[in-house]
Amino acid sequence: MKREGDKISLNTYNNYRDGLVQWGGAFGQVEYKDTRWTAFLNISGVSNAYKGIDYFQKKVLEVGDTTLRIGATDTITYQGQTYTASSDGLKDFATDWKTLFGGTVKGGASLALSEYSTVFVNLGYLSRTPQFSNVIDNNTNTFFREILNEKILAAEAGYGYSNNRFGINVNGYVTNWQNKPFPFGVSIPDPNDPTASIYVNINGMDALHVGGEVDLAYQVTKKISGEFMFSYGDWRWNSSETITIPDLNNYTFTFDAKGVHVGDAAQTMANVGLRYEPFKNFFLKVQYQWFDRYYANFTPFSLQGANAGRESYKLPSYGLLNLFVGYKYRFGKVNTFFNGSITNVLNTMYIADATNNFYGTDFDAASASVMFGQGFRFNVSLGIQF
Repeated sequence: MKREGDKISLNTYNNYRDGLVQWGGAFGQVEYKDTRWTAFLNISGVSNAYKGIDYFQKKVLEVGDTTLRIGATDTITYQGQTYTASSDGLKDFATDWKTLFGGTVKGGASLALSEYSTVFVNLGYLSRTPQFSNVIDNNTNTFFREILNEKILAAEAGYGYSNNRFGINVNGYVTNWQNKPFPFGVSIPDPNDPTASIYVNINGMDALHVGGEVDLAYQVTKKISGEFMFSYGDWRWNSSETITIPDLNNYTFTFDAKGVHVGDAAQTMANVGLRYEPFKNFFLKVQYQWFDRYYANFTPFSLQGANAGRESYKLPSYGLLNLFVGYKYRFGKVNTFFNGSITNVLNTMYIADATNNFYGTDFDAASASVMFGQGFRFNVSLGIQF
């Protein structure tokens, strides 16, 4: 029987606990600018300290150099002294503080080729401290054995041109994301108890993101303007390894995600829009968006055995037609704004998001958990500014 105030839990990961994080950082930047050149360099550092407190586990009592663990109904006799849950000095089960350090180095420069055009390049390196769920195991309130920073190396370059009627931007990027852990760790069989599982950090998962983007706008006439955007990415996991964990009787963990597309985002996107202003302060705009090469979210560490190197479920591509209208008017010193929008005018049915292997391991639509996108909807707003 449970009464009001009793601690209960349905699952081990729904326990009653606190996660504490202390954070401190420093940032510095220098810049240079003349008639044609601009450049910058910034360096930052961060210190994160982590501590976990689990109120469900047996409490802790320090007796000399001995630690006693006492539960709500426990009675422990030690060196002739009896201790219970009401004894003085009991503390909640908590980890020590663990401090990790990270930082960034970023730099870039741009050159004005003419009055209308510019080229730029940016470089960066980031040593990212892990999130709390990859430092402390929520199931046991203990530190993971392997805790490493993520390392991200990024480079981008681009060109821009604009005058009073036409503008275009083109850029390309390469990002090498190293040592990306799975949140909350990966479940593996306990070497000391094959019927149980434990969670560990499996390091060494890398991803390579390469892509390019172009966007342009053109003022056709005083009343008509158009815009266009296209983005193409090739984002793939880049790891195939066998990891040995000495602390767990040299347990080995093998995964092969090399060349498999990263999930949870469309890697091809396009947008085209046309704006018409029949009279001053009033506009109509039609927009069409396209999304393609969207792979369902999945765990790359699950690509083992027969599933090694296997692609995630690819969502069907889809397009959305949207309409916008706006009008503003000034009454003396007061501005009024009216805006309206219709999203998904054609009431297109589409899958907006998916997670693979939710209902099986076949990497297809039947095994995925999907979220359908919203259908036809509209929004109207009125604003007053004074």
